[in-house]
Order: sequence, then structure tokens, then C-alpha cells
Amino acid sequence: MSKLCKTQLLKNVKRPLWLFGLFTVFFCGFVTPIIAESLTQSHKEIHGKVTDANDFPLAGVSIVEKGTGNGTISDVNGLFELTVTSSSSVLSFSYIGFRTQEVIVGERTVLNVLLQEDSEILDEIVVVGYGTKRKGNLAASVSTVRSEDIIRSASTTTAGALVGKISGITARQKSGVPGSSASLQIRNLGTPLYVIDGVMTDEGAFNNLDIHDIDNISVLKDGAAAIYGFKASNGVVLVTTKKGGKKQKQQVNVNAYTGFQQWTKYPKLLNAYQWNYANDMADVNSGILKDPAVIANKKEELEKWKTGYYNPETGEDYRGFDWYDNFVSKAAPQSYVNININGGTDNTTYYLSVGHVNQDAVFKDYNFNRTNMTANFNIDLTERLKVGAQVLGKIENRVNPALPGTDDYAEMRSSLYNLLPIWRPYANDNPDYLNFMAGHDAARNMAAYTIDNAGEFNQIWRTVQPVFNIEYDIPIKGLKFKSLLSYYYADKNTTDFEKGWKEYTYNSATKVYEIKYDRVDLGQTYLGKDTEHVEELTAQTYFDFDRTFSNVHQVTATVGLELYRRAWDRLYIYQSPANNTFITMLTDSENNKVVNNALNYSTASWVFRAGYVYDQRYIIDFSSRYDASWRFQKGSQWGFFPSVSGAWRLSEEDFFKDSEISSWLSNVKLRASYGSMGSDALSTGIYPYFAYQSGYNYDVGGAIISPNPISNASDNMMIGSQSKGLPITNLSWIETAISNIGIELGFFDNKLTAELDAFQRIRDGIPAYPDDVIYPLESGFPAMPQNLNSDKTVGVDGFVKWSDKVADLNYFVGVNATLARQMNGKRYGELFFNAWDQYRWSQENRWANVQQGEIWMWETIGVFQTQEEIDNYPINIDGANNTNLRPGDLIFKDVNGDGIIDEFDKRPLGYAAADWPWDSSKGNKNPLLSFGINMGVEWKGIDIAADFAGGCMNTFVPDWHVKYGPYRTQTGFVYNSLDVWRHEDIYDPTSPWIPGKFPAPAGWNNPSLRSWNDYYTKEVNYVRLRNLVVGYTLPAKFTKKILLEKFRVYFEGSNLFSIDTLQDYGFDPETSTVTGFDYPQHRTCLFGVNLTL
Repeated sequence: MSKLCKTQLLKNVKRPLWLFGLFTVFFCGFVTPIIAESLTQSHKEIHGKVTDANDFPLAGVSIVEKGTGNGTISDVNGLFELTVTSSSSVLSFSYIGFRTQEVIVGERTVLNVLLQEDSEILDEIVVVGYGTKRKGNLAASVSTVRSEDIIRSASTTTAGALVGKISGITARQKSGVPGSSASLQIRNLGTPLYVIDGVMTDEGAFNNLDIHDIDNISVLKDGAAAIYGFKASNGVVLVTTKKGGKKQKQQVNVNAYTGFQQWTKYPKLLNAYQWNYANDMADVNSGILKDPAVIANKKEELEKWKTGYYNPETGEDYRGFDWYDNFVSKAAPQSYVNININGGTDNTTYYLSVGHVNQDAVFKDYNFNRTNMTANFNIDLTERLKVGAQVLGKIENRVNPALPGTDDYAEMRSSLYNLLPIWRPYANDNPDYLNFMAGHDAARNMAAYTIDNAGEFNQIWRTVQPVFNIEYDIPIKGLKFKSLLSYYYADKNTTDFEKGWKEYTYNSATKVYEIKYDRVDLGQTYLGKDTEHVEELTAQTYFDFDRTFSNVHQVTATVGLELYRRAWDRLYIYQSPANNTFITMLTDSENNKVVNNALNYSTASWVFRAGYVYDQRYIIDFSSRYDASWRFQKGSQWGFFPSVSGAWRLSEEDFFKDSEISSWLSNVKLRASYGSMGSDALSTGIYPYFAYQSGYNYDVGGAIISPNPISNASDNMMIGSQSKGLPITNLSWIETAISNIGIELGFFDNKLTAELDAFQRIRDGIPAYPDDVIYPLESGFPAMPQNLNSDKTVGVDGFVKWSDKVADLNYFVGVNATLARQMNGKRYGELFFNAWDQYRWSQENRWANVQQGEIWMWETIGVFQTQEEIDNYPINIDGANNTNLRPGDLIFKDVNGDGIIDEFDKRPLGYAAADWPWDSSKGNKNPLLSFGINMGVEWKGIDIAADFAGGCMNTFVPDWHVKYGPYRTQTGFVYNSLDVWRHEDIYDPTSPWIPGKFPAPAGWNNPSLRSWNDYYTKEVNYVRLRNLVVGYTLPAKFTKKILLEKFRVYFEGSNLFSIDTLQDYGFDPETSTVTGFDYPQHRTCLFGVNLTL
């Protein structure tokens, strides 16, 4: 590597060190005196009991001496003890769902306090764009979830912790790879914008938060998201992290668990006997196996496979091998620990946290681990001036064997399907010699897939983000000045070292191990070093006004400016083959190849919001954003995105309060909103960065002119430059309009609450190529894309929740659901040659993804029972007058009545597919309907909570061995290999047929297996127990003796079971791939402890 490259790499690594130094300064400068103050001694003993109106004890009530950090909590019997400073001390008693009460100590030493219920959940503070609002004064559609619900999850990512817990969210976790996350969308609109403590970020930063550091999450689902501009057209997820409280006694919290994981579901693979049985059956059915002598030999061998015959002297080996049992762990470890310190004084709050999660895969040597660091400080410098500082940091590490290809997990999963049960991993069962399996891809031996054999893939992400904010109360009542500055730095360093291995056969006669395959000699080694750096700078300055006039007119307003800049660069150096197979060090070599990329861009935005609330009854909000995008040419860069929302709190009207209905109907609020937004998220294939600029591309090290189009030879490849094409000057914003109407209801003092929303999003100006514009072929240029097409998404979401207390039993149960579907609008210039082409390929005014996600297939109307039925059937199904058919094959509907089953008889059946064969861009669809069921109880220190999550209206389309069985080159599954139509004697094609669930295996020419049809396709509907938590909190009288405020132990299980429509296949219901290659989700069992000091 050149001296310049080395210098630059060192510079990039050292750059964030000063930020860690800043973290240390804050810790030493602010936390040390706070801790010292919290140790100040007090001198008056107080004890007592806290109860509700029914005289039942309240456990967990916070009791704090005002003006100090001194406090405690009540135990399971409502009892508490506290030492206060003097008789004039004031104790504040607070508990969720009850009104806070303050009591002067006086000369008493016993205080028995009765707390009154406060079911007015409408006073809850909800985070919205650039501020907060009371829940009761919201006119927008906003869903929220609190910390205690978020942490009820074994997920290592934030998105995984939200699944099933919040309305408006649709999700599917298609992969359980350690560190992977659920695919989260708001109302199936696409990937949302994420905002953490006021700073816009991406999905990766959101998922890499430690969930124990999150205080609450709000989801902006309607036009209210317009205040975040063009990045928010798919909705916004707002995250607020935890902070300390003023005059709060210092607390040290420890949360830790350890446990194990295993795959939720995996189809049972064939053993060696079953595999030979199924293949012989297929060979007989297809006519490949018909020689009597060969059949006799096959029968004899089949019996040996059944008994596992083995003769080490002759080398005869009919022992099977279970690759799954030997290479897939049933108890992969997962562990986690988080330690946080929080508290505050009269003018200072602080929160410090360090967390570490470690998660192994079910495969050997596969590991994911992440360390999170969080620090939040807030200081009142004067009565008017407040400052705050926050530092978020993360170190994430992925380590696994370095395997051929781009997905090291996929190689392992693929091997499970492709390694036949008749093979063994080691030559002569000697673990020092990897077995070579003739006639098969040598790279499939799972025994080779360890770091010792294959080499190591090691990826480290390091991020740090300091955020500074200031707030000044201007000497005008209600007016504040706020400013925020955030700097985000990340570097990702990847080392991929595929050092290769050898495979052998064993000669039983000579007792010699012979090398048959050597990746080093074949040049199949690789060493790559990949370094990426990201810097993001966000600056916000705005004025905020909130004032109530005459106790009935609340006026709010926000106006400000936000600037954002991002810089990314990548330096990738690799050798193939590698110059050595011993150390991960690149050396100067002609074999080195270099890839260097960079991208810098900036955005600027003006923000405005105004609101008016009259007497807590009539609410109207207006917001707008004036955004500039770097992707468009001058003159098209700026876009204006307004929104308006209004609400009427019917239950606050005098006539409602005076009516009898108000005795059981506590809250009624009607609301509506409309927002206009834009999006610059144009497909990079249609609109590459800076495509409005003309110029040339120059390829360094690759081919700028492609191979010979006729021979596909490389003699026509050369390095050079070529025109980028015509500049794209007529593309601008995709315009988005979102409308929403909703109702909020509360019954029986809001013990029962419900919300229901109906919504619609219309997008106009989706880029497309005008097919009716033709450039001369001599120009060499295609037509340029324009803002031509449109689509529409419609749906509903809502929730119902009941929370109550019976004696000393607290409980809740809730249901939430979201249904959303997209329909195409206009499609400019679709050209068709006939009515069939239009029917088959037109997308205009159809449900979206008819071509991309929904599958055109044959409809099955029956199964042939006899050969006579086949011979007399008038419809030509196989294109050969049904001569390839046999009993058990499928009967397809002749849609157009022409007597032939062909492409013209296919039509779209089912819903959007979880995945589309061979083209991932056409799949990956979330269920149209997602739902969750949440419930929990607390009783005398025992707490139990369960979260169910489910989805409906999604399609699974099987292919490969998932559909075809084990035919010849694949392992195959029990379900589709043995439960089939077969002859009574599989070696005698004249013997009677025995019915089964699936058609008889017979090779590739069977239309029952070859073509897409609804017999194999499954509509995916499922509900799964996403989380189950059972805990016990030790009474305070015992924890005091061991100097603890709280001690809780718990069991937590995730994905413990599911009820789904893929039971026949044995796959996890959220899997996406048609081949079943996805890494399934984990079933996790954890045992943990919560401590408070």
C-alpha cells in the first residue's frame, strides 16, 4: 500500500479520538460532583404505606424528597422507608396512572398516603416534529410506544423490538442472521425516515441503538410528517433516548441476561435411505431406471442404505450422514448486559449507559457482537439558559468463516440442501482430512467452513455522535430560542481472507489419503481490505413559541432552519488470488486491485409550524417545509411541502359532559389531516447521481467496452472512456399527497381506549421512460425518463386496549392492526400488440406488483386419480396430448377454453409475494395485513407479559427442491419426497398407485412441477408468540438488606411457537426466498436479572 494510503487510513482512524476525549471531560466534569452530592447524609427516619382508594397497597411508587436526589420506592406491600434531611422536607409520591401527591413531613415519622387514580391519559406528552404535544391536543395520526414495552424483547435490534406492538407498523423479519432486523414500514409505504433525539438518521443507526437506552418512540403516520420534508414521504419514526431527572436520586441499573437460541423451523431432510428411495422412484417413473439387472442392484443397495452397512476392509460404506444434526447447533448462545447511571440535581440531569450484546449463529465460528455507549447531560446555566450534550457511540463486530461468494451465511444454508446424505464430511472419518465428494461442487463441504480451514471474515463498525443543544427563554412569555449541532462519524473496516483448503479421498487398499482438490493450487484464494468512512453534520436553529391566552387560547409556533451535509468515501484493495495464505496483510503486488469511491452532498431546509387550540376542544395545526435536494438540476432543487390537520374533542363540549353517555364514554375526538410531500428517492437505475450533468465515465481496471456480443469472448474488452448519455434535465420531485381521517375513543375513565384511522397516499410523477419517444439508433442514446406515472396506497389501522386494576392485580390487553395495499395509477405510454398482451402486461389501474410481486399462475381444479381419466381428458395439459402425465398429476383450468393449457391460461392469483424467483427487486413484500396482540399482568411482585405478532395476505411461492423434491442433485425434504403418489412397488411401474399429497416425482418434464400453479403456492397467514416474559421482583424489605432498591429475575422467550399456513412445508412463516435458503428466525430462551442500586 502506498505511503499516502497508509497516512490517510491512520488519519481516519484517529479522527474520532477527540470525541471520546470529550466524553471523558463530561464524565469527570459533571458526573463526579453529582455523585458526591448524592452521598450527602440525611438524619430523619420516615416510614409508611401507600395505598389506593380501595385501600390496596401500591408497589413501585416513587417517593422523592423534593430539592434533593434522595428517594426510594414502595415494596410489594406498599411499604417504604426513607431518611430525610429535616422536618420541613416535602415528599413527592408519584405512580403511573395516579395523581402525584406532595406531603410535608413535619414532626411525623409515620406517613400513610392515599393516591387517587388519574386515568386522564390525554395528558401524556407525545414527541412530534421539532417539539412535543399533549396527547389530547394532537390532531395528527401518531402512534407511541414506551420504554417498558420496547425492552420486552430478546431482539438485538430496535425494529425487531417493535414488531406487533404499535399500530400503523407493518413488518416481516425474513432472516434470523445474528444482528439482522425486521423489515419495518409504516402502512406499507416503504422505508420510513428515522429521527433520534431530533437528528435525522437512517435505519442502520436506529437498529443499532441499545433498546434499554430508549425512553419512547413516536410514529408519524400521516401528513404531519411533512414537517420533515422530502425524506418523510414514507412516514417518520421519532426516537427519544433516556435522560436523568431533576432532583432525582442517583440510580444505578443493571440489566443482564444469558441464554440460547435455535432455529424456529426447518424442514426435516431426507436420510440416506430415504434419499435413495426417492431418487429410485423418480428414475423409474421417468424411464431412466428400467433395466432389470440395474433395478436388482438398486434394490440390493437400497437395503444396505437402510441398514447402514459398512465394511472398512473393502471400503463399502452405506452409512448415511445427518448434516443438519452435526453442523447446526440447537443451543447457540446469546447474552447481554447494560449498566446505566442516572439522576440529577436542582439544575443538572445526567444519564450514562454502556451495553454489550453477544450473539452466535447456529453455525460454528459465526458471531455478532455490539457495544453501545450513551451519555446525556443537561444543565441549567441560568434561569433562562439551558445547555445539553449527548454522545452516542457504537462498536459492532461481525466475525465468520470467509467463504466463496458474497454471503457467507448463504453458503452454509445452501450446503444443507445440496450436501447429499450419502456423503460424509471427512475422508475415512478422519477429521484431519476433509472429504472430497466426486461429482459435486467441492466448495459445499460444510466441514471446511470454519475459520481454521477457510479463513476469516472480520467486519468492524465504529461510530460516534456528539450532539450539542442550547435553549434560551427569551424575555417574551412563551418564546424560546433553540439550537442543535450534531456531528456523526463512522468507519467500517472489513478484512476478507479466504485462504483456501484441501480435500482428500482415502484409498482403503493403500491406506493413503490422496489430495483431490486444493483451492490454493487452483488460485481460489482471496484477500481484501475494505474501508469506508461516513461523516454527517446537522445544524438546526429555530424559535419556538407556546403560550395560552385567557386560559382558553393556546397558540404554538415554530420557525427555523436546518442544514445537513454528508460525506462518504470508500477504499477497497484486494488480491485474487491472494499473495499469501498465512497473514491478513496486503503487500505491494501487481495482483492488487483498487476500488475507490466517494460521494458528498448537502441539503438545506426551512421549517415552519403553527397551532391553535381553543378551550381543549378545537385543534388546528399547520406545518410546512421548504426543502432543497442536491439530486436535481438548478431550478428544480427546491420543493414546498405543507400539511394541515384539525381535531374536535367532542367529549369536551358542555352538552356532552352533561349527557348520560359521558358516564361511560370518557373521550371522543374526531380528526382529519392532509399533507403534501415530495420525494427525491428516484431509482438510481433510472436517475443516477448528478444525472443532469453531461460528461464521461472512465473505468480504472475494468472493462469500459463489453465482451464480444456474439462470442462473449473477452477479446473486445478494453479500458477507456464512454459518454454518460444524455443529461437528464426534466426530472424533479415525486409529489406525494397523504390524507387521513381518524377517531379516538375512551370508555370507563379511559380504561378502554381505541383508535381507528383510514388513510390514502397518492404519488404522482413517478419516473418512467416514455415509450412513444424514439431516438434514432445512430445516436446511441435511449429516451430519457420523465415524471410520468402515479400510484395510490389505501388502508386502515387502529388499536383497542383495556387496562385496569382489580385489588392488587394490574392487567392489560390490547390488539393493533394495519391493513394497507398499493394500486397503480396511470402508466404512461404502455404499448401492446394485442388484447392478450394488454391483459398480461398492463399495470395501469391494477393492484401494484401484479408483475413484480403477485404471481401469474395456473389454477388447479383437481388431481388425476387414474390413467384412464388421463387418457380420456380432453384438455391438452402437457403439450404432448397428456402422454407425460400420470395419476397424481394436477388438472389445470382452461381459462380461455381453447383446449390447451399454456401461458394464455395463467392469471394473477394470491397476493404480493414474499420473494420473486430470481429477482429480489420484485419481492420482499411485507404482509398486507399486520397485527399484534399484547397482554400482561402484575400481582404481588410477579409479572407476566406476552406479545403476539402476525400477518396475513402474503404469498409464498416454492421453487427448486422446496417444490421438486430430491431429484438427482439435491437433498430434498421428507414432506415433498415421501408423501407423494407412488407405485406400490416403486421399482415396478405396472403396480397399483398409492395416493399421496404431492404428484409423483418424475424429472423436469412434468407440468405439475415445472410451472407456477396455485397447488404449491401458499397464502401466508400466521400468528406467533413473539415475546413471553415471566418475572419476579423481590419485596423491598429483603432487597434493603442487601443494599438494593430493586431485584428482579425473569425468563424471556421469543418466537416460542407459531400457528401458520406453511406447516406443510416446515418453513418459518416470515421467510422470503422461494428456495428456502433464508436463515430462519431464532427461538430464544433467556434468563435475566434487573438490579437497581
